Amino acid sequence: MARARVRVPESLEDFGRSDWEAVIREAALGLEDTRIAELYLLDAVAQADIGAELKMDRSTVSRRLIRIIDKIERSAAKLNLI
Repeated sequence: MARARVRVPESLEDFGRSDWEAVIREAALGLEDTRIAELYLLDAVAQADIGAELKMDRSTVSRRLIRIIDKIERSAAKLNLI
């Protein structure tokens, strides 16, 4: 699998793995969105590879990541991480 250059809002750029794990858990994303978040944010898997693994188009992964990252950012604020 190709390694992705993960893009996140500036407020989340300095997060370490444990921060990501905490906010992903807090965001209550559901099984599929949690898997997308873990693959992209924790493992830096490219969107096309995530799509192939989950049997969806890369464009679907991209659209869902926008919503996922928004929820994660709100969860990070709730946890006082940003």
